[in-house]
Amino acid sequence: MKDGSIQEQLLQPGSPAHKYRLAVIGRQGPLHFLYYELVTTLVSPWPGWTGIWLRRLFLPFFFDGFGPGAMIRHDVTFRRPKQIRLGKNVFLDAGVVLDVKNDPGRIEIQDDVHIGRNTILSCPGGEIIVGAGTRIGSCCRLGSLKGLTVGRGCVIDNHACLVGAGHAFDSPEVPIIRQPLTCRGKTIIHDGVRIGRRVTVLDGLELGENAIVAPGSLVNRNIGAGVRASGVPALPEVEC
Repeated sequence: MKDGSIQEQLLQPGSPAHKYRLAVIGRQGPLHFLYYELVTTLVSPWPGWTGIWLRRLFLPFFFDGFGPGAMIRHDVTFRRPKQIRLGKNVFLDAGVVLDVKNDPGRIEIQDDVHIGRNTILSCPGGEIIVGAGTRIGSCCRLGSLKGLTVGRGCVIDNHACLVGAGHAFDSPEVPIIRQPLTCRGKTIIHDGVRIGRRVTVLDGLELGENAIVAPGSLVNRNIGAGVRASGVPALPEVEC
């Protein structure tokens, strides 16, 4: 399977049911799959505190780690949860998706992380690590093909996108979606970084400790520690 691409997964041999089971729980057995289906059908949509309590009771079985005090709102989606670790006091708002697409992939959410409504962490390769105390807003997308690390105490505002990969476009006669995935390398966001609303950070970049990226910017190069950058592309701001 190539880097967890959903297109490659759908082309694998087997029935639709087998492909679905592989996508949602990996290579766990049929009893594990049945339990997953029951819990996601009956417990995942339950609203309010009762739902949070039920998910604390039934979800830890699925995960590589599930820290005390975790609060999981309704309609949160986990794919391959045995490759996901949640720390203490993690908060996942409604509609969050933690999606590991292949066997080597892994997501680790460390202690006291808050992830806002409808945010997606997509891991088709490498691993995604979100450091302790970080806050991620709503409707963000964090991708990883060769790895993504978000440091401790970071803030990522609403609608930000950390691009994990792209598609080649070398062959004009082939639709881009069918061309190979590309990635320049691991993305590293160091401790204390602030990424503004609707910022896009391309793959394979490094943002230094306590860097700030202004809202609406496009980051296509590394940003040094303590630097405030803005614009399309994002450039260091010059003090007058």
